[in-house]
Amino acid sequence: MTARVCQTDGLRGVFVADILQYPMELRHIRYFLGVAETLNFSQAAQRLHVTQPALSRQIRELEDELGGRLFQRTTTKVSLTEMGHYFRQQTQKLAMQLDIAVTGAQQLAKGASGILRVGCDWRLGGIPIATAAKQFTESSPRITVQFIEKPTQDHAAAIREHMIDLGFVPSFLLGTARGLEPHHLFAGKMKVILPSGHRLAGRPRLTLPELKRERWLTLDTKSVPGYGPMMAHILRFRPSFSLTTTSLRGLIANVIAGHGIGLVPETALGSASEGVAVVDTDVTPIDVFAIFPKDGASPLLPAFLDALDQALAAGRANFLPEAADDRGKTRTIKVDRD
Repeated sequence: MTARVCQTDGLRGVFVADILQYPMELRHIRYFLGVAETLNFSQAAQRLHVTQPALSRQIRELEDELGGRLFQRTTTKVSLTEMGHYFRQQTQKLAMQLDIAVTGAQQLAKGASGILRVGCDWRLGGIPIATAAKQFTESSPRITVQFIEKPTQDHAAAIREHMIDLGFVPSFLLGTARGLEPHHLFAGKMKVILPSGHRLAGRPRLTLPELKRERWLTLDTKSVPGYGPMMAHILRFRPSFSLTTTSLRGLIANVIAGHGIGLVPETALGSASEGVAVVDTDVTPIDVFAIFPKDGASPLLPAFLDALDQALAAGRANFLPEAADDRGKTRTIKVDRD
């Protein structure tokens, strides 16, 4: 028996039916799990509604196919072998995924229904969650997409605690999502915001060493979660900080007033206006990921992620359209001054 090893992404271009090349059938897995759970052939046969001789025959067929013993049998006891323990662990995952697939397919056949809880931190720009939710619920009216507002750095914990089904993290917070499944959404460019009269404002692109001697504005991490870790992740020198503000609008106002410069993701900037120059940098773009459970994920997730990817693809050309052809130009950003 030759096993084919394939990664998840490797299934593209592979005829999946070729992978399922073994004579064993789902009933063999079902019978095996029944015996593995009870460690009693008689009890398992009753639960599975088959005769004990038929159950024993199916287990022998499975063992012959695998080439080893799954159970150690004596006249008084049944126990799993080392191979049996391993096979149980792996087939339980398979059974769980199959159950999710069947449930999801049945929901779609009926007209899918249910609630999908999506973690949201609206300060993490560039993710068209609302657009995707609108498209998703229009195609499946019986589904409700519920927005649960939480700081980005809390999304992973909220998934583990079953408070949300889907969350989002930038790459510098991906470490908080260990054990969860990441789905890459996009890479956001980092822009430096300068006063329009700054000596470097007319440059098409700036490197971090060129900005080393500047005074830097920063955002309060309580008001804008993740900004501190992002700056620590990005800057390769110890910056000279000027002021700390509680909002992006406050940071931009301080840039206009000449109190310093700021570094922000392109997707967080919003519409352009006068008073500041927004310039490209050599900073590595910040990757943004959707995260969800590896096992036991909501059956609604695949369709919602498809809608999210479609919304991103449709809007990619429209992300900050002014930024595509005005590198280094002065841009106006409306700021409310109280």
